[in-house]
This record gives sequence, C-alpha cells and structure tokens, in this order.
Amino acid sequence: MATQRIKNGSVTSPKGFLASGLNCGIKKSKLDLGLVVSSRAATAAATFTKNTAKAWPVLWSEEIIDRKSHWAIIANSGNANCFNGAVGRRAVLDTVKHLARELEVPAQSILVSSTGVIGKALPVKNIVDAIPALVKSLSKDGGNRAALAILTTDTCTKEIAYSFPIEGREVRIGAIAKGAGMMNPNMATMLCFISTDADISKPLLKKALRESVTETFNQVNVDTDMSTNDTVYLLANGMARNRKIVKEDRSYRLFLSHLKRVCRYLAKELIKDGEGVEHICEIKIKGARSDFDAQKIARQIASSMLFKTMLAGEDPNWGRVVAAVGATELPFEPKKLDIGFERIKILQHGRVLKKNLPVVRKALKRKEISLEVNLNLGRGQARFLTTDLTKAYVRINSWYTT
Repeated sequence: MATQRIKNGSVTSPKGFLASGLNCGIKKSKLDLGLVVSSRAATAAATFTKNTAKAWPVLWSEEIIDRKSHWAIIANSGNANCFNGAVGRRAVLDTVKHLARELEVPAQSILVSSTGVIGKALPVKNIVDAIPALVKSLSKDGGNRAALAILTTDTCTKEIAYSFPIEGREVRIGAIAKGAGMMNPNMATMLCFISTDADISKPLLKKALRESVTETFNQVNVDTDMSTNDTVYLLANGMARNRKIVKEDRSYRLFLSHLKRVCRYLAKELIKDGEGVEHICEIKIKGARSDFDAQKIARQIASSMLFKTMLAGEDPNWGRVVAAVGATELPFEPKKLDIGFERIKILQHGRVLKKNLPVVRKALKRKEISLEVNLNLGRGQARFLTTDLTKAYVRINSWYTT
C-alpha cells in the first residue's frame, strides 16, 4: 500500500463523509448552499481569520469548536453574513437549529461558513426552506456539488484527496476549497473544508492543522486584503480504524505530511485561480540572518504592488525587488545581494548582469515563475507564493457589488 492521489477525489473520499449542494435563491441560478456531514461524530479543528471584523458564522464556530465532537459543516456563498447587525447572528442560530433537527444532532455540533458580499442581511428563510432537500440529497458523490456551492468569483472548484497507509490501515484525507480575491495571510480569503477518516486525538488534530495552515495557506497572497470570513475546518471521524494517534510518533508524522500535501495543493490552486491572475510566482529567500527575517522579506516582496505589477508586465525590473527588501527595514549588505528569476541571475553580489536581461524577460512570460533572493548573510530561508496584479483584477473588484 502506497500513497495515492484519489481520482476525482473530494471531501467525501474518506470513509463516512457525505456532501450535497444546491441553489437556495441567494444567487440567481448557481449553487449557493453546501453541506458536508460525517456519518458518525467527528473530532474537529479549525483556524479562523484574524480580522477583527469577524462574520457571524466565524463567531459562532469559534464558540463551539472546542466541543468534544462535531457532525456537519454548512456553508453558503453569495452573502458573507457579516457586519449586518443582530439579524446576522439570528440567521446563524436559525440555520443550525433547523439543520440539527433534520440531522438529529446537537445544534452546537454544526460548524457554519459564509462567503460573499459584506453588510447585507442573509436571506435565512431561503436556507431554512432548502435544508430538507439539502439533507435528502447527501451522497458519497456530493463533494463536487458542495465545492461548487461555496464558489464566489472563482472560475473552478478546488478539490483533492489522498490515501496512504498508517500501520497497515488505509487512511484518507480529502478537501474542498474556494478563494480568488481578498487573499492575504492570516488567512487568505478562503474557505477550506478538510475531512479524514483517521483516528487522531483532538490536541494533535489541532496541532497538525495549525502547522499545515502556517506553512501553506498563510504563505500565499493575491492582494493585501484580509477577509472577514476566512475559515479552515478539519473533521476526523476515525473510521479508518487505525490505532488512535495520541502522540507525535511516526503515525502522526505520516498524517501531518499528507495533510500538508493536501493544503499545499489547494493553496497553489487558489492563487492560480486568483482574480485576474495571469502569473504566479514562488519567492525563495535564502541567506537571511534568520528564518524570521527571511519570512519578513518574502512577505514584503509578495505584497508589493510594484512587484506584482512588474510580474503583470513581464518586466525584469530587479530594482523593485531591492526596494522591497529594503522596505522591511532589516539591515542587509548590497554588495552581497543576489537576485534571479528561474535560476537566471540578474543581480550578483550587487552588480547587474545585463547580458541576462533578455533571457529573464523571456522567462517572465511563463505562467509559473520563481524568484530567488540570496542575502548571503546567514542560513535563514523562506518560501512564499504570490501573483501578479492585472487590469482584470481591478475590473472584477470595481463592480463587485453592482
């Protein structure tokens, strides 16, 4: 038994998970309400946006995430249910009350997410009226419909699943995600629902998710805006019947490595489908005085509007990289600085390699490119994924609510 990517894998690939999606009328015709359910009580972990203007679904789920067990995730698109007064919290309570009755589970075991426009009342009656049909249509093949139901400006679904052995038992991790704009670390504007049939303790599940999110979803951006609704949920129902993972041993490390693989794949798919994105860039920082410094430099470059527009114009303007490095206010030595794209150096020990400019310009036409920055000051290193900033991004966001 070896690690395998599951064909057409989704959030329902692990044992015991069902999903569904339908249109309840928040949007005109596209799917806008999704549901993921475990057939037995699951252990849950989550990470949420650090934005202090949190949406009502985030506030509800933060309240209940430390409970012993959870059964379901319900999510809508087309409305963020955020900054809309007490009616927003009432909408969450009505949703979980009716869904709990239909599923015959406690209301406090249902996690909630919303995505869409901020400041509008959520048409909760549409959701409540659709819940019986949503539950009735739950199926093992429903992962794709749930993935479709959470899309906003995305052009495609993001779904993945892997199987792998733990002590001779097949374990699976599956996931769906959405996100295209308002994507900035802590976290990106995204929803991600992950399921696994692994048997793992809640403390280790939380630790694994936190580390995975830190290394993947928190290392990407499309723009520099943090959403009010960002959420990653992870449900583990234990139906793989592996020996329960209760310590950081080989089984835990196997689980963690595959969880990171799932998250890393989704993080890249999210920014590839970013609003107006034509180029994505992996920024690789080496030779910093510490990993912390390297991370700070990587984030500064990735968030620079001038760097992002440089990518859009396919322009090898290395000066914008230098400026971003300096903008961190971290001391560096210009005569030691190396900068290159696609392993082609454009700056070596602070001196421009003019002969390489035409080659680099050609390399910048690729959809996926890499930037390498070496400060030659120490052993600190970091990686970060970013995108260009195009006219299409401006157009999409200039009429988002109209």
